[in-house]
Amino acid sequence: MLLRTLTYGLPCLLLTACADAPDKYRDTHHLELPPVLPIEHTNPQPAVAVDDLKPKSALADLMAFTDDGGKPVLTLKTRPDRAWEMVATALKISNIEVLDKSQEDQRFQVRYDPDTGGKDVGLLRSLFNNNYDEAEYTIKLKEERRGLTVNASLTKSDDLEFGEDGSAELIRLLHKAIDEKIINREPDKKADD
Repeated sequence: MLLRTLTYGLPCLLLTACADAPDKYRDTHHLELPPVLPIEHTNPQPAVAVDDLKPKSALADLMAFTDDGGKPVLTLKTRPDRAWEMVATALKISNIEVLDKSQEDQRFQVRYDPDTGGKDVGLLRSLFNNNYDEAEYTIKLKEERRGLTVNASLTKSDDLEFGEDGSAELIRLLHKAIDEKIINREPDKKADD
């Protein structure tokens, strides 16, 4: 019994004695305060753009697009199956005729006229705006380190009688459709009523 009392009683007695001792580390009144430095702004803050004030979609980081005027690069930062669905939906929204598709090969075969942007336009407008021929394009999704890159190329480049390769226009159209109609689409007005 005495051993048990000493085993449990002695540590409790020591802890109690230490608890009553004043804590010399809590008293900080004798420490020196750091000097207050004035804050100088040498670089003026940039003005906030109107686009920065708009609420961004939670999906906004799913896509990267660079266009230096030459060959645009569209990268989708998501799973291959989601990227496939995004491109398929963008083609449907843009009224681009899909001739063949293979999800295993991550490939779409489409017929596209860059002058019309995939949409049906009037005869008069199509006569005055005819820089490109309607042609068949192959859209491929290629998996890379930063995501899936969407590439477009002419299927048969020797079929063009006049005009240029419109694959860059096709990538720009896909970017616009994915950005405006899929990622940053406005909520339906009917759903609010």
